[in-house]
Amino acid sequence: MPLPEQLQKEWRVRKPLADAVLWLFALAEARAVAPGLRNAAILLLSAASWLAPPAGLAAAASALEPGKPPNDPLFKYQWHLRAIQAPAAWAVSRGAGATVAILDTGVAYEDRGIYRRAPDLAGTRFVPGWDFVDGDAHPNDEPPPDRQSHGTHIAGIVAQTTGNGVGAAGVAPAAAIMPIRVLRPDTTGSPRAIAKGLRFAADHGADVANLSIAGPSDVGVVKDAIGYAASKGVTIVASAGNDGRSSVSFPAAYPKVIAVGALSRNRTRANYSNYGKALDVVAPGGDDQLDASGERAGDGVLQQTLKGGPSQWCYCFMASTSAAAAQVSGVGALLVASGRASGPAGIASALRSSAQDLGPRGRDTGYGAGLIQAAAALAPADSVPGRRATPPPSRPSAATWSVSPALPVAGAVLAAGLLALSVARRRRRTHER
Repeated sequence: MPLPEQLQKEWRVRKPLADAVLWLFALAEARAVAPGLRNAAILLLSAASWLAPPAGLAAAASALEPGKPPNDPLFKYQWHLRAIQAPAAWAVSRGAGATVAILDTGVAYEDRGIYRRAPDLAGTRFVPGWDFVDGDAHPNDEPPPDRQSHGTHIAGIVAQTTGNGVGAAGVAPAAAIMPIRVLRPDTTGSPRAIAKGLRFAADHGADVANLSIAGPSDVGVVKDAIGYAASKGVTIVASAGNDGRSSVSFPAAYPKVIAVGALSRNRTRANYSNYGKALDVVAPGGDDQLDASGERAGDGVLQQTLKGGPSQWCYCFMASTSAAAAQVSGVGALLVASGRASGPAGIASALRSSAQDLGPRGRDTGYGAGLIQAAAALAPADSVPGRRATPPPSRPSAATWSVSPALPVAGAVLAAGLLALSVARRRRRTHER
């Protein structure tokens, strides 16, 4: 349910300060500051918990408690997060500073007219996107009349607000989402709109672009846009397709795209998932018609989305390679934010080299390099054979610029940390004398 009006008003006042603290915490998380200053950042984060709304800093604060599951009540049904090691990965990165473009049916991200922001995206960060279906700056999602909406579900998989005591969790809850509408409610769309969406993402600071989209053929305009986006440093992730055939759909089949297949809960290839030589990795897709867990719930991927109208919500299951691709995009955001890998080649290499091998030994057509493992991907490069360390990305993302009010707070904390270190050194020298 939506936050009470009074809480919404209070949060509008507190948000600039909360953004400042989250920005500083992102520096600490990425280990971009000295250990003494990281400690100062953690102390500030703990002391500033009053800044948080029900869906605010609780998500970041929980990252300080490795091994502890988030307090989202439906997390227990999100088997996919445990399968890809997301909870363990959050101790290293939650995606702060990374931006994921969601090219889909739109996202329920704003309160405007008949549209409402999804309640479980209340603490998720968004950067401006575009609607290439209606041609405006408001890429709001709409559900088809007979089923749940696609784009909001995909966005939730990537960055559902986490640790807010409401609903479900996301793979990279501190990442920013760039909503780009290229599909109609029934998930159909034109190659030209998809191409324009990719170019928009590349030109506006996206680090990862999620295309939970599958088509039967090579289309030049989309291929060219993929080449353009990749040249701008965007890691492109796409679903392999849900036809159960032995060839990967487009755009996933393009060499510059990370092609993702789907697994059932028992870690075998889902019967609907396409496969083939172009497949890179797999992630949980599930089967919402099964109940292997015995929890009287489907074994698909659970997130909040729209169903029945532009402001009607459900926590629904999705079983598809679309859901699998979104998880890989989320792990890509964790990698970008942590600085453990950067750029399309670095991200793809980190994902493949850390994947859990399934099926025949080594890379194969059914599982690619295997099941993505977020914590393993975030491990130091020297602990994973064949992987080289890459420096943190030097260019600021759109998400970084959106928290510029953090600079005064960061400066004060950095100064305090330096002063503390200086006093400690003086005391040590005096003692030594």
